[in-house]
Amino acid sequence: MLLCLLLVLFESLSNNIPVNNSGPVVFQERNRQKRSQDRDYDMTQEARRKAEEAEEAKNKTYETAQQAKEKTQSTMNQVKDKAAQAAEEARRKAQEAAEKTKETAQAGKEKTSGILQQTGETMKNIAQGAADAVRSTIGMAKNDDQDDPYYRETTTTTRTNTGTTGAPGTGNYPGNRNY
Repeated sequence: MLLCLLLVLFESLSNNIPVNNSGPVVFQERNRQKRSQDRDYDMTQEARRKAEEAEEAKNKTYETAQQAKEKTQSTMNQVKDKAAQAAEEARRKAQEAAEKTKETAQAGKEKTSGILQQTGETMKNIAQGAADAVRSTIGMAKNDDQDDPYYRETTTTTRTNTGTTGAPGTGNYPGNRNY
């Protein structure tokens, strides 16, 4: 044991470590250094673990943001497509309405034209009939007009005018006319 004590004393003097009466402080110092190293190692490991967790959280956040970006882009594309379809549908309906309006206007024009033509022909026939009646009355009628049934009907009419009220029993009432 004396030899051990001498050895510890020699080591203490060479490392400048004090020795006390209860035994060498060397073992206590080594234990303290070991605990300090263990604590430093634990803190390093904790820091690494936290750094890894932070990196994982960063990656997860990036993935979530990327998914949100893709979903937003997809939704935007769908909205654009629907808007384009709605605009095309509105354009098509407006074009159909314009064509229908054009067709209706054309049909109205043709109908009005037909009515005006018929009215013109009717007025021409009435004027011709009146002219023929006047010619017949004054003796200027053509001989071939006498074979016309309309001519005979209009020229053989006898009218009597007994009053001016147009009431029954007077000559102006349509029921009193002799044809």
